[in-house]
Amino acid sequence: MKIKVESGYFLSSEKTLCFLFAMELYKKIGDSLVIDFENQCYGSLQGSSKYLDLLVYTNQNYKVAIEFKLPKKSNNGSSNQAKTREAIYRDIARLYWLKNNSINAKSSYFLMATNEDAYLNNSGIIKNKSFLTKQNHIINSNNNLIATGLSLSGVSCNFQWLGVTKNNKYQKIRLYAWLKPIKV
Repeated sequence: MKIKVESGYFLSSEKTLCFLFAMELYKKIGDSLVIDFENQCYGSLQGSSKYLDLLVYTNQNYKVAIEFKLPKKSNNGSSNQAKTREAIYRDIARLYWLKNNSINAKSSYFLMATNEDAYLNNSGIIKNKSFLTKQNHIINSNNNLIATGLSLSGVSCNFQWLGVTKNNKYQKIRLYAWLKPIKV
């Protein structure tokens, strides 16, 4: 999928990224793979979205939950970085919540791609320093962060960006930067 996108396949939205990923899984696993887009597993959580981007499994007892983000530059400028950064943390917190609730997901992953350098560098423009996504930023398991009403206490992860080149002190994106999948 990454090679396809880097070769020029157009990513119009996060849903396109999610669909391409699901199709690549299907090619590798075959007809035994159950693919469930927009599973309503977050029904009891507060917030606007009650849906998991992708749930996949071949066995009812071992389900994999996946959330995606694809913030992109638009024709009018950049994405709403402040809200998107908090949404990134919210998705990670929701995946952590799934470990003990709802669909009994045995594995959960957060996947992201972007064509905006700001997510890699966290320049001085950032208003809320709580939701950092820069290269090698670590969320510690003992943090006290709250993202859209969900605690990130117990969550440990590291933002490692792939597909970037270093230019002086800033990371620069070739076409898309790809976050190394975060296992929650």
